[in-house]
Amino acid sequence: MTSFRIDLARRPSRTRSGTPIRVRGLRRQVLLVCIAFSAFMATAAVIFRSGIELPSGTTLAQNRHSSLATSAPESDMHNGDETEIVDSILPSELHHQPRWIPLSGFNYCTILEGATIDSYTEISALGGGTIADNGDDGVTPEEIVALIDDSARQAEKSLMSRYPVLFKSDVHRYVCYSAAEGSNQYMNLTKEPLLHRIDPISYYGNLIPSLQEAPSPLPAPRRRYSLAYLLMIHKATVWEQSKLLIHALDDGSAVFLIHVDPQAEGVIEAVGAWIDDRDGETVGNVFVAQTNFEGMWGHASLVWMQLSGFWELLDLADWDYVINLSGYDWPLRTSKEIYKALTRPTHVGREHIEFWSEPSDIANRITRPHFGRSDRPSVEWSLVHPREVGLRYPPFRSWAYCKQHQWMMLTSSFIRHLRTDADALTLLAYMEHTWIPDESYFCAVIANNPVFSKRVYNDKKRYLRFWGQHPTKLTLDNISDFPPEKVGDAPRYLFVRKVNATEDRELVEWINENHIEKHKGKEIEAVEEEKEEWEKELRWRLGWHT
Repeated sequence: MTSFRIDLARRPSRTRSGTPIRVRGLRRQVLLVCIAFSAFMATAAVIFRSGIELPSGTTLAQNRHSSLATSAPESDMHNGDETEIVDSILPSELHHQPRWIPLSGFNYCTILEGATIDSYTEISALGGGTIADNGDDGVTPEEIVALIDDSARQAEKSLMSRYPVLFKSDVHRYVCYSAAEGSNQYMNLTKEPLLHRIDPISYYGNLIPSLQEAPSPLPAPRRRYSLAYLLMIHKATVWEQSKLLIHALDDGSAVFLIHVDPQAEGVIEAVGAWIDDRDGETVGNVFVAQTNFEGMWGHASLVWMQLSGFWELLDLADWDYVINLSGYDWPLRTSKEIYKALTRPTHVGREHIEFWSEPSDIANRITRPHFGRSDRPSVEWSLVHPREVGLRYPPFRSWAYCKQHQWMMLTSSFIRHLRTDADALTLLAYMEHTWIPDESYFCAVIANNPVFSKRVYNDKKRYLRFWGQHPTKLTLDNISDFPPEKVGDAPRYLFVRKVNATEDRELVEWINENHIEKHKGKEIEAVEEEKEEWEKELRWRLGWHT
């Protein structure tokens, strides 16, 4: 056996210059490694530039030419077509199919126009091939479009035949999404998820027109408010007390948008007449929503009406926070005092939404599609889940899902994010088929966003008392749950619900005396504990905790 021994006491040989021979050998080896690594990176760069697909649908090499053409003088541009040079160097098997492929040409599922799919997903219904396959084994985008259209058409016919009470529009949107998803218990067209992203305008442009930004209908200069309110009214009796609610909140610092359910006959006309007849210093800040949705408990329509209203408010004027209300809410502060509370150090710039994790119930909600039913035997039974339908793949496998209270106070920056972010809108396309999405969608977008998840104040700032599945109406017997607070104290609640302002005048007068009038115009004194908590969190975020 040959043995090796390192003699630490032996001095290495040296050259005339005094450099150890062993050190020179080591340097030579390091130099060779660097040259080899540089050659590897250069080859990888060529392959990468020729095969990676950009969101615009051009390769990186083409995109580089495009940017040069628009930003550099013609004399500085490379001669020749860079793409052709790369193509001439690389063998054909290294020309990769882009991963995400847009689809077009739908005849039945037109909402899927422009949606992107995974070109590496095997299409079992077409023999197991993929778009990325070369030769006879591959499938074409046109074949996939035809497959989705045909599968959705047959599925809709089957569901409507078996369940004639289902809303046809709900069924149509579901079968198209389900076919594009590919792999689920109802379609089974693929082995893995097929759909990558929807095209928001194709999918929601007609359903929610305010998705697309529009100029303000108000004359210049553009108006600026502290708060925006979205008031949702579903019947005539609620409108009567909603007028009292607007009067209590309208101190000139807020803009109001009123959404009226189409089933509330005559209410839209009544609201319009009331707005026209208003007089006073704050006239001109109450508007009727341009798009109205028939709301159903547990249905995606409640998400659509809120998003539509929030986005209309973005177009109307500038504001910092939007608050969603029903006619049964009642304030404990004026709008100016509410804004003061929301802009205190511990609250400013935060999304006020109360949410939590409940995995078993969440899993049940987001995988079992529900459809509106035309007969509606009760509020709780306005929707139905046919046993045979399902969804398998939420768009983002790494996302966490949550439950939330419907009532929120959100920043204008988050509302703009909901309007423009492709992930948020693709998630909406999935969650519109789930059960009670208005109690899951908003928190899911917030909780999984690296920016907004750090700006959460996990509190709805609204008192409500549940009896069974729904809040119960409050009376004077419940005032111990929202007692009077000392002047200068930070408010625990900003609203209470449900309050019937037209019938329970005693409760309304008690709230006015012990909450609204008591704190009007008074400054909120920061509690020392809150100051310390905020300063501690700020130090942690800035890295000062060490």
